[in-house]
Amino acid sequence: MKQRIVIGSIAAAFCLAIPFLCRIPRGSDWVAQYLPDEGHVISGTLLFWSFAMIPAVLVFCAGLVSKPPFYFPALISTLVALSMLGYWHHNNDLAADAQAAISLIFIPIYSAALAVVGGLVGLGLQSLSRALRIKTEKDAAGKG
Repeated sequence: MKQRIVIGSIAAAFCLAIPFLCRIPRGSDWVAQYLPDEGHVISGTLLFWSFAMIPAVLVFCAGLVSKPPFYFPALISTLVALSMLGYWHHNNDLAADAQAAISLIFIPIYSAALAVVGGLVGLGLQSLSRALRIKTEKDAAGKG
């Protein structure tokens, strides 16, 4: 259980960091759009992180339901969430339009929905691999 918590925590941390990390290649001004100004540091940070926690919590939960050796739900859910967050945050220009900041609410919600789908696919793969492993063990025990 401890290993699943660690895996889920690492995956959730990546989900929280990817909105900033994917903007680094475009320069410091591009990253600064996501940082709150000096007068609203606490409230701006809390607002941004509250919505960014949505996919992070779902990926953490996928890590909790994952089982060794492959941890399919955590792996697929994390990859889907990170790719969608990176794709949508990379070109999100908050200075382009007055309503562009609304995307900071919808991007995590959409990526969380896709992460749930990825987690369900991972659960299916996990149960399939466990069933195949059990069948292989039974066949090996019957022959030996």
